[in-house]
Amino acid sequence: MVLLKKLRQVEEIEDLLEEIQQSNDPLDRYFQPLQSSEYFKRLLTLQKGKIRNNQLRIYAIRIDLNCFVITGGAIKMSQKMIEHKDTELELNKLKIARNYLSQYGVFDGDSFFELLNENR
Repeated sequence: MVLLKKLRQVEEIEDLLEEIQQSNDPLDRYFQPLQSSEYFKRLLTLQKGKIRNNQLRIYAIRIDLNCFVITGGAIKMSQKMIEHKDTELELNKLKIARNYLSQYGVFDGDSFFELLNENR
């Protein structure tokens, strides 16, 4: 029964992301700052994809308006990410990715795509 519930939650996320893509809405409709302190930061903010009453989370770094790098996902099992080993791992992945992007001078969508093209 739990597996079926999680599969429905995955489908709910897929449906929402498809709806956002088709309507050309900004991805901010799904992603939101991981912490309220990240809300006003502009550079490489940590984000979580969240739907009300859905325990599944997708974690990403916001690079620019409508430009996100997804670093992973987890089932939310605790209030704070550091209170569960799976979400703590995701938080560490977010920080490592943000440090990597910052180290290579990524500060917006253009610099991100330049980095991708250099590494081809």
